[in-house]
This record gives sequence, structure tokens and C-alpha cells, in this order.
Amino acid sequence: MKKATISILLMISLLFHAFGDDDDIMPYEHSISSEDVDLLFKVMRQPKFPESLRSQGFSSGRVHLLLELHFDGELRDWIVTYASHRDFAESIERVIEEWEFGPPKRKGKPVSLIVPVEVNFRASGDVVSFNATNGLNHMMSSQYGYSSFDTIKIADVDNLDKFPEPVYVVRPKVPNSLIRKSDGSYGVFRFFIDTEGRVRLPHVDHVRGGKVDVRLLEAAQDALEEWEFAPPTVRGKRVIVELKQPFLFQRTR
Repeated sequence: MKKATISILLMISLLFHAFGDDDDIMPYEHSISSEDVDLLFKVMRQPKFPESLRSQGFSSGRVHLLLELHFDGELRDWIVTYASHRDFAESIERVIEEWEFGPPKRKGKPVSLIVPVEVNFRASGDVVSFNATNGLNHMMSSQYGYSSFDTIKIADVDNLDKFPEPVYVVRPKVPNSLIRKSDGSYGVFRFFIDTEGRVRLPHVDHVRGGKVDVRLLEAAQDALEEWEFAPPTVRGKRVIVELKQPFLFQRTR
């Protein structure tokens, strides 16, 4: 059973200069400490500025993504929440699975977390910089003159053609004996629905109604990961959207 994922914002400021082919670039290892969180990771290959965009005269780009890191250091999932052009997102897709992460630690203990990262591309010298954003759903409007068709960003729920309907729901499997001490309380999860209707990066947003046994939160997160939705759309185009889902922990009578 994995530990329930929580959201922790890390302040990261990293700069990489990439020249030549990827094979000529040595891996970069970094030890990050922020407040009470420590994270060690290594960029085995870094994203390259897309040649197709360079040839069109573009000189910069930006991508925001969220990384879900398991307490053992496994990159369990990740999602692009904004890209000034989808080619920049694809550049990251080609290398991110090769990145290596050590177990994230909070106060010396392993913890699962979601960390937001901003990647800035500059065509001059193939400079790529990595920075932490200041929120889980931090958005920026496009400043690079790309068409809306080429950008990627999280849709506003109010702009959806209709509210996403679940087409497959899994209920958490927990015994009444486990719910007894948390009876009447509930946990609220934040998650994303991607363009295929799949649940991505579910994590605990907050709990209410008293103390909740972490095993209940784990069971709810496991169940939510299996939910499926009708793909969200805006004017008929599939988009990514962020939602919240509460789980009430109450004994059956």
C-alpha cells in the first residue's frame, strides 16, 4: 500500500547550458532543500529547444508540469499543465522518463509529494532553466505569439462544454472497524482529468470533520486513480481540467 500523496511546494532554481548533441551532455545531479523537505534528483538528459521552432524564428518557450514522486523516489506520474507550444512539451516527454529521483524526505522521513516545475527554453545557446512554480495550478498566458491550437493549458471548469461525468467509479474498500474512529469525517482530493478522461495525479487537498486515518486516505486515493470520465471539452476540443472530489468516511448501518 502506498502512502497518500500530498502537495508540497519546493523552491528550485537550476540552470543548465546545453551545447551539441544530448550524448555530449553529462548528467546533472542536484540536492534540493526547502523548509523541511529534501529531494535529490539527476537529469540524465535535458530537453532540447525544438529545431522546428528555431527554424521558424522563435527564440523562447515555457512549460509548466507537475511531478508526482512516490516516497521511494519513483516518478509515478507527471502532467503538463501549460506549454506555450506543444513542441516544447514533447521535448520534455522524450527525456523525463530517464530522470532519476531519490526518495523525497520530510523531516528525515520518506514522503510522497507533488512538485510543480517550470521549464524555460531559450534558443540562444540552447539554454534550459528549471524553476519551481508557486502553486499546483500556476498558469501563465502565452507571450510568444503561438496560436491557441498549439498551446497546452488547463481549462477553466466554467468554460467546459459540460461538467465532466464519471463513466466508471470505484468505491474505496475499507472495513467498518477502520472507519470507526474517523466516522463522519471526509477527505477532499484534487486531481486532473486528461484528454482521454483518465484521472491523473490525485492527491489529498484537505480533511475535515476530525482526524482521518491515513489508511482511509490511501484507500480513497487508490480508488480515485481508477475512475474514468467522459473526456472534458471546450468548444468540442478535448482539454485537461482540474477538479476536487470529497470522500465521506462513514460506517454502514
